Amino acid sequence: MADPVMLIEETNSRNTMYAVVEQDDRVAYFYLYPSELLANKYSPRPCWLRNLQPAPADKDVQAMEEGMAPMLEARYCNHPEGKAPLDPELIRIVWMEEGDGAAVVYDGELMAVIPGWTLYTQERTVGYAADCTGGEDDSLMFPLGTPATNQLHKKVMGAMAFWDDWSDETSQTWSVLQQQYLDAYEAQLGPVEKYYAIDGGQWPPVGMARFEKDDVVYFLTLGVSIRPMPWVDMLYNDKAAGFRRMELGIAISKKDFDEKAMMNLAGMVSGLADRPWKQITWLGEGHTISFNELPAPYESLVLSAALYNGPSFQMPLIYNDPVNLYWASPVTKAERLFAHEQPNGGYVLLEKMINNGINHIIQSREEVVAG
Repeated sequence: MADPVMLIEETNSRNTMYAVVEQDDRVAYFYLYPSELLANKYSPRPCWLRNLQPAPADKDVQAMEEGMAPMLEARYCNHPEGKAPLDPELIRIVWMEEGDGAAVVYDGELMAVIPGWTLYTQERTVGYAADCTGGEDDSLMFPLGTPATNQLHKKVMGAMAFWDDWSDETSQTWSVLQQQYLDAYEAQLGPVEKYYAIDGGQWPPVGMARFEKDDVVYFLTLGVSIRPMPWVDMLYNDKAAGFRRMELGIAISKKDFDEKAMMNLAGMVSGLADRPWKQITWLGEGHTISFNELPAPYESLVLSAALYNGPSFQMPLIYNDPVNLYWASPVTKAERLFAHEQPNGGYVLLEKMINNGINHIIQSREEVVAG
């Protein structure tokens, strides 16, 4: 029996996940593997593609016991006699925009999908294959179906269009989006004072714009929302569109912080811009993130749209999704622990802050919980 041969290997944009297609002389499979740094948090996900030999009548238990990829039972595949081996020249990997799921397109046709949400259900990783016709209740394989019966077709087609657009050197997508963000910010804060590129030369282009108004210095990101965040589709299902895209802001009183302190705070927010995709996580209302560099007595930042107290920013729609503008505000250790010790504690903490007159502008304040 031949050893498996790797036909293609490709990483997502942050090298947090690896997509692999391999086959031996019996069967072809598609796999998604977490990077070494995330291996303790997430598990590999397999997806059968096709049998290359006549399918077994029952589950291929022998192959699994011998540590080999199992063939799919005859009654669940549309080619019980087997198909030709895959040609690596005809394989394309399509990553979902979140970077947590991927698809295999073979000779221009959608062949299989491992959705991103399966990464977060450790007890049951699921794959969808075009050549699969069914499965038992405990099956890990399901039919891919048609665009009319499975929304994954639409998601993959959207991802293909997304990547094709961003790989087109003649595309004006970023210049158009960049101006839309700036228009939204300048409408409330006046002209940009300074502009910083904070993407480190990586895709997507992400910037941070500095403004000043009424003795308050503002730093606002633009471009973070180009990518939808991981996790959100699984957590919010049909409401995910309202939570998967964000930009970050920080507003600092010049009376309470000097230039060095303000730039340090802006740097912390800048560092959060890529966090969801580098760590395969998400950021939202009431989330807290620890920072050793914060000035005493603070030790974390809490993110909130609700803290904002001012004329609303008319954020652009990005790929037809609304964009949440989360303001970062420093909190003490006692405040963070208060938030973490109860369900929805981040919301409770923010309510206390707002009730104590605290808003999005960072200035000297009293602690809102007992230390």
